[in-house]
Amino acid sequence: MSIQKLIDQTHSYIMTAPKDLRGLYVVDHGDFRQVGRLIEMKEFSKAAEKINNMDTEPREQILLAIAEEFGNDFLVNKFGYEVA
Repeated sequence: MSIQKLIDQTHSYIMTAPKDLRGLYVVDHGDFRQVGRLIEMKEFSKAAEKINNMDTEPREQILLAIAEEFGNDFLVNKFGYEVA
């Protein structure tokens, strides 16, 4: 899944989730958008910092999206994570 698809999917969850859960998706959506923008601007160290401060599940989701979109070597070289 690409980063944009992850952003779009999370946005759809905001629209359909029970009100008490929407806030969680709003935070994740914002984080995914910010990481995507930072990667577009080639601000990899800032993107890595943002990713490192995310909760476990959304961090795993964005790392998988980055690996799928840019490749595992990119993920290892720019963020220090590897997808097996």
